[in-house]
Amino acid sequence: MTHCLRHALSHRGILCGALLLLAAPWLFVAQAGAHSLFIQSGRMQVNPGKASPLFFCYGHHFPVDDAIQGNKLAHVQVIAPDRSVTDVQVRDEHSLHSYLVHYEQPGTYILTAETTPGYFAMYVDKKGRERHSLKPLSTFAGEAREVRSSMRSSQWAKAYVVSDKASEPAPGPVGLPLELVPAANLAALKEGDSLAFQVYADKMPYTGEGTWDATYSGFSTEAEDMYIPQTRARDGKFVVPIDHAGRWFVRFFSKTPASEAQKTEFLTEKKTTTFVFEVRNERKRPQVDSH
Repeated sequence: MTHCLRHALSHRGILCGALLLLAAPWLFVAQAGAHSLFIQSGRMQVNPGKASPLFFCYGHHFPVDDAIQGNKLAHVQVIAPDRSVTDVQVRDEHSLHSYLVHYEQPGTYILTAETTPGYFAMYVDKKGRERHSLKPLSTFAGEAREVRSSMRSSQWAKAYVVSDKASEPAPGPVGLPLELVPAANLAALKEGDSLAFQVYADKMPYTGEGTWDATYSGFSTEAEDMYIPQTRARDGKFVVPIDHAGRWFVRFFSKTPASEAQKTEFLTEKKTTTFVFEVRNERKRPQVDSH
């Protein structure tokens, strides 16, 4: 593609450049439509009274990938161990959206984020041309001869940050439309353990089907190359084998047909929820004075 673009600057490369300009938007649209959102903290274990920045992983690579536009983040919240909620004021910028969080209480803090819904559709217009749209079905239905797909996608991200000691009992669901809740205290996890997850929808156990996958930081440099590839889950339950210490990224999504009332706007609804946690390891080298 780089060679083609360079060649397009010459008279002989005009055709190549034109084809690139026509094709590239759909390549970028397809990639952007599949971006996943993960929220995380610079440090997943902090001392009370200290601060650490939250930030986002948005895309296909871990632990950090693309920047995200501020208006894509509908809500970002910090839930303290006493369940008090602080709303993060999202800046109008295209960035990793790093915000400093002050951890004053001992216990488990919960970082959450929600995206504004996104749309992605493929259709054939009345002249037989293939088209793509990032808008609801109602905006292009009049010009479509055939709608091949039309999806609305929403995402919810969550992470735990432990201040001093983890809360007992471990936090339950916080009320997101879709969220992952680990069944064990994360502070006690070690390499070789397994971690069970339950999916919740509006604080109720999710009983439908879905797909989950998981990876840890450092497993692969390639896009969507997950340590545990996509696996079907029933009744919203699955178990992640913790084969390595480090930062873990877990994702679950469901796809369901739109209701009759929704079919004027989209045909399929995709809901995705993610969870980031850390499994600590013992120090591997003697601590030295860095000053």
